[in-house]
Amino acid sequence: MQQLKEFDNEAFVWLAKIPAQQWARSHFTGRAVSDDLLSNMCECFNRWLVDARDKPIVTALEYIREYCMKRIVNVMINISKTNGPLTPVTTKLFEKIKSEAHQCIVLWGGNHRYQVSGKVNQYVVDMETRSCACKKWELTEIPCKHAIAVFYNMCKNGLETGEPETWVHPVYLLNTWINTYQYSIEPLNGRSSWPKAEGMFKLVSAKNVSTPGRPKNKKRLS
Repeated sequence: MQQLKEFDNEAFVWLAKIPAQQWARSHFTGRAVSDDLLSNMCECFNRWLVDARDKPIVTALEYIREYCMKRIVNVMINISKTNGPLTPVTTKLFEKIKSEAHQCIVLWGGNHRYQVSGKVNQYVVDMETRSCACKKWELTEIPCKHAIAVFYNMCKNGLETGEPETWVHPVYLLNTWINTYQYSIEPLNGRSSWPKAEGMFKLVSAKNVSTPGRPKNKKRLS
């Protein structure tokens, strides 16, 4: 915040009015499992549905069904090519964390608490509560580099810890990914094979009302 104030005081004043719990990872409550602050997943899905927005409701729903069918199959293909206990993205991230852990110095403070020093900062790691003062372990449920450094120290001293991957939250496991996508969307026959619906009313075409000006076809940016 001090760096922001020196860079742009007006931005500092504006941001200071917003509770830090709403935007700063350092003030988040623990055990969030994810530290993402983006809506990229929704935006990505929404982008693919642009071509279906101006279609009739049934056509739009069919477009979404076919898109979801292809997306699930693509994920299943990626899963079949993946090995290891963790998902590919988590594996890549965890390998980086483990490489950075070798640069830390660990001192045992008794019981389950350790002091871990890096190039700049020093943090306390509690292996019983699975927490680190840097807060990354609680936020992501993936052991941070300080916790991994403690793992290496415990192994060096003959303590049973298991593989570091076993301390990662189950949400990041490959088996969880497999279970999430175990159900596929079934293909359907064409409309000519659909049964006729018998209801108390009949759907009629809506009357088109022309409005002045050129019709807008693009998403309006806020």
